[in-house]
Amino acid sequence: REVILQIREKLSGRGLTHRLLLGAVVLTGSTTLNDLELVDGSQLIVVTSPGQFSPDGEWILTASEDHSARIWEVATGRCTLTLDGHEDWVRSAAFSPDAAQVVTASDDNTAKVWESASGRCVLTLEGHEGKVHSAAFSPDGAWLITASEDKTAKIWELPSGECVRTLKGHGDAVNSAIFSPDGRRVLTASDDRTARIWQTSSGRVLVTVNGHSNDVHSAAFSPDATRVLTASADCIAKVWETASWQVQELEGNGSLVWSAAFSMDGKRVITASDDGTAKVWESASGQCMQRLEGHLSVVFSATFSPTFPEIA
Repeated sequence: REVILQIREKLSGRGLTHRLLLGAVVLTGSTTLNDLELVDGSQLIVVTSPGQFSPDGEWILTASEDHSARIWEVATGRCTLTLDGHEDWVRSAAFSPDAAQVVTASDDNTAKVWESASGRCVLTLEGHEGKVHSAAFSPDGAWLITASEDKTAKIWELPSGECVRTLKGHGDAVNSAIFSPDGRRVLTASDDRTARIWQTSSGRVLVTVNGHSNDVHSAAFSPDATRVLTASADCIAKVWETASWQVQELEGNGSLVWSAAFSMDGKRVITASDDGTAKVWESASGQCMQRLEGHLSVVFSATFSPTFPEIA
């Protein structure tokens, strides 16, 4: 059985109202995943403004234009914590590997680290000369990587917050930056129409990925790091084999692709698009398997739950 769980946001007065959707059916705050009779083998997908599951799949983190990030309980759809402190749009939010902390990236040119239990801001990272588009922890939680409109990505040491390396080389804004699963490499995506792989220890560029005809909005490693996934304003997402750099194109979005993510087993990809849809693809063949509709506006981000396995 396949179940789709979507999160949808719409403007409501001064703030944002968040609603949980099952297909096109609104779930109330008292509805739980048990009520949906999910079983092993069910598929859980979240479509949301920029956000992320916690490692155990029990919480969802969202980032908002209202200058805040919020933590939501998956089982109830209840907002349990609001992270206030940025002075402008919060572009991304991510949990640490142990979910004890959250990092947020903002148009106020900073990133902030928060305690996920209390919501207390424990660190503000300053040093970028433009909006910070994304921030992410390393797999061991010892480092942070930020991506900025100032054409750079920066690596920060924790818990000191010291910037230990600046990755320079992109010709335009850097939209996303993440560590590889082993933490030895960094992957960036840029408005210069490229993605780049960098050596974490030296900051040296290892590979420049060319092939898109417009801005590259996001880039991600597959779980085994043998492939790279890019999403672009040219309306195409691409899966690249890192051994040969052969490419599988995911065509058919019809409008610019804001983000793309692998499933936990790497067999599927989900894309988020400007046309208000998300799509699930078979990563090997590039076949579109499912189109998720119901949003009234742009879908910026989509991801698979880490605790609900893919359907075989």
